[in-house]
Amino acid sequence: MNIFRDKETATLPVYATQGSACFDLHACIEEGTKYLSYNPFNRPVEHPVKLTGNGPVIQIHSDSRVLVPTGLIFDIPDLHLMKIFIRSSMALKMGLTLANSVAIIDSDYVDPLFVMLYNMSDTIVTIHHGDRIAQGALEKMTVSALTETAERPTQKTDRVGGLGSTGVNELV
Repeated sequence: MNIFRDKETATLPVYATQGSACFDLHACIEEGTKYLSYNPFNRPVEHPVKLTGNGPVIQIHSDSRVLVPTGLIFDIPDLHLMKIFIRSSMALKMGLTLANSVAIIDSDYVDPLFVMLYNMSDTIVTIHHGDRIAQGALEKMTVSALTETAERPTQKTDRVGGLGSTGVNELV
């Protein structure tokens, strides 16, 4: 997959180890820019990037969502998609997750990639330029024919019940 560095300071993704299933995506935060967040009341708020002794940072307030730039544009091959996942350490240690659980990037999307982070903690979380914020995986697509039918599907197994009915004990 080809990757275009939209921002000169962007970090190209790499697989951390030989056995890594996903490649790391890094924050590309530049001084003098602004970033968009949505507060708990679903109101857009524009913030200036802050400059600290360690360089430019984005601060994600509690219960807010922020688009964190990667500075990269991916040329995803036809009949493929890219999935973006949160890094487990971001969720465990910082209380961050992806606002959309798993991001799906289509092969015809050729604009800069942003990672939509959500702060589920009760403190402000700071993201520094170059921080590993998410991980991505390139996958082959299966395109299925979607055909309406007039007949309800028949039961294929001995399953009884619908959503949440397998392996869940009733709490009493």
